Amino acid sequence: MPDPKEIATLIVDGIRFEDWESVMVRRNWGDAFAYFQFTAAERDPIFKQGGPFPDWTKLQFKPGDHCTIYLAGELAVTGFIEVRQVAYSANSHGVQLMGKSYSAQAAKSSVDSPDGNFDNQDLVTIANKVSNPYGVKAIPFGAVDMTPFQQCQAGKGENVWDFLERLARVRGVLLACDAFGNFKLIGDHDAPIVAGLVEGKNIKEMQCIISNEMVFAALDVHGQGQASDDLNGSAASEMKATATSGVAPLYSKLITPMEEAVRTIGELQHRANFEKMWHDGSQVQATITVQGWLREGKTLWHEGEQVHVYSPMAMLDTELAIQQVIFTQDDKRGTITTLNCVNPEFLLGRKNFDVNPPSSAETPTSATIPTNTPPETIST
Repeated sequence: MPDPKEIATLIVDGIRFEDWESVMVRRNWGDAFAYFQFTAAERDPIFKQGGPFPDWTKLQFKPGDHCTIYLAGELAVTGFIEVRQVAYSANSHGVQLMGKSYSAQAAKSSVDSPDGNFDNQDLVTIANKVSNPYGVKAIPFGAVDMTPFQQCQAGKGENVWDFLERLARVRGVLLACDAFGNFKLIGDHDAPIVAGLVEGKNIKEMQCIISNEMVFAALDVHGQGQASDDLNGSAASEMKATATSGVAPLYSKLITPMEEAVRTIGELQHRANFEKMWHDGSQVQATITVQGWLREGKTLWHEGEQVHVYSPMAMLDTELAIQQVIFTQDDKRGTITTLNCVNPEFLLGRKNFDVNPPSSAETPTSATIPTNTPPETIST
């Protein structure tokens, strides 16, 4: 039996259900929606004994139902059930429910505008115009670039998520969702470290990849500006900005075409800098499993939070940002949380990742933020 503090509750139309065999809730900065999957065994026959008709009270949760999910008493997702799957035999009955947060409906829908024209409007305004008809708000987080787009057109039939993601790249903004049915427009921000994750202490499992596969030494962005008296000819049609000093140890170069027309070279430079941050931020990917759902026994883990990771085996003694949180519970592994952690730069957070190996000095004895120490000297 799970800890009484770690019960998953699904509420549909005021009806609560907590007797689950397995639970999975996934929230990710970068996805269009949060996702959940619950399974349960039906301990009663679906059909009433002695009667030809099904007992419909056993089918009270169905696709289209609005629902809220609580994990350990904390609101985790508001959304809807999308899929119901039933399997049964003479001796067993099982039900699986799968669903998403409300933002999924807007993300998959087409931009519904009379002419698809959003000229001279900023990203937040555009995002709300295309998502509000589907009951979804667009909420800025951090320092979002509010420069209006001189020219902005949605393609015929283009879905809302693809359209907004295309515009977000131009403004150096990460497009995400929260667990409560809103889109999030994430700009540069600073987030405090909320916890320490320590090898041999509160890290249950770890898989870490440090890779230079997608990093470059230089990144160019090529674009076009609208011709005017001050900007014309090749100066308007062949604009270029370069972001240098990438983290790649050997020379390599990436050229990216600008998605939208720009007004100034500054906009193009901003796009180039964002492309650099995006690629530099891919250098580390750490998947860390911890026991339980609650951070320090008080609150759920949240995507976007920053943690200090101390793991000599993974060569990590640094701050990382949580990109994805997966809460699971079953009879095999118990109640666990899986944190997919990345360089904060990848999520437009603080940019101070260092892959220098930590000291071989004594491992901290508690899940507190360890102090940095000089790297170990290896004698041959």
